[in-house]
Amino acid sequence: MCRYYQALYWQVEGLAYRGTDMERNEGELIVGGYRFGTVADAETARMEEKKIASLDGHLDYHKPQNVLLVYNKAIDNRAFLTPVGMAYLHKMQVQLAKCGVPQEKIRPIPLYGTFSNKTENNSSIRKSMAARGVGAEFKGRFITSLCINLLLAATLAALIFLSFRSDVPTIVNYRTAVVNEYSQWEEELTEREKAVREAEKALEMEQ
Repeated sequence: MCRYYQALYWQVEGLAYRGTDMERNEGELIVGGYRFGTVADAETARMEEKKIASLDGHLDYHKPQNVLLVYNKAIDNRAFLTPVGMAYLHKMQVQLAKCGVPQEKIRPIPLYGTFSNKTENNSSIRKSMAARGVGAEFKGRFITSLCINLLLAATLAALIFLSFRSDVPTIVNYRTAVVNEYSQWEEELTEREKAVREAEKALEMEQ
């Protein structure tokens, strides 16, 4: 009986230990108010927190030209990949706008992942796009693009047709033009040789 209670005691202790270990692992996944799916992502976010602390210690937010320079450099070098870093970039965006930097000079923050398994063919996505007028705009661009492509195709066909009809050699009918010219030249040369031989015979007869 004592052995039974002793074994039960160790089982409870083991569960408590495993529970503590799970809590510790769970804590390793939480950074900056976000719970990450992997330890690697969480560690990346912690490294980004260190970058942010270092930048905040050296960056003068009252000098928008310097802030804009650092902001663009961070985007070009993909210095921030997690929501922790993205939130800091957004903070820099807001600060730049407050300092009077024109909106067109503030680049949008690039996102390197997808956030749903939906596509443009999804009904809710199409409804949302239609409500913003995106569908009509896309349709108009498609029709315009189609008309331009048809016009270019017709122009190309006309150029090819004219190149075959024209007497001026082009890259399309160049070989045919060269062959024809050579044949004509060879025929003229033959006629000249014939005339020369006839003239020579006439001279021999006179002698």
